[in-house]
Amino acid sequence: MLMLRLARAGSKKRPVYHLVAADRRARRDGRFIENLGYYMPSRDILVLKQDRIDHWLSVGAQTTETAGALIKKARRYGNQEPVAKVRPAPPPPAPKVEESRTKGSGGKGAGGKGAGPKSNAKSKGEAKAEPAAAKPETKKEADTSAADA
Repeated sequence: MLMLRLARAGSKKRPVYHLVAADRRARRDGRFIENLGYYMPSRDILVLKQDRIDHWLSVGAQTTETAGALIKKARRYGNQEPVAKVRPAPPPPAPKVEESRTKGSGGKGAGGKGAGPKSNAKSKGEAKAEPAAAKPETKKEADTSAADA
């Protein structure tokens, strides 16, 4: 025999019930034929597919007491669907303020290693390079510099 009954879902202490069409011999949360809607008692949300419920009742399915009460409630008041929460728009980002850094300001903000003679030194991986002779930028400058020498 076919039954319209509730199958429990959701997590611990936060139940959600699905109204399902299932064989009477199947387990409560086990095999079912069709999912016909859901009920969330914590938020009083009830969404049912009335046309499919009518179909199964016309075929000869029976309802449990609780399922029958929920179907009656849905027919009287309609589906009580969840209302989306309206979130306020986030505030615009604050404008960024540039900080001027001066030499010898000390502290960990300037060089990252604190005040002292090593605070302006390059890291270990970088070698100190001697300034090389200025390279000519264009071909004309190269020709004029070669003629001067």
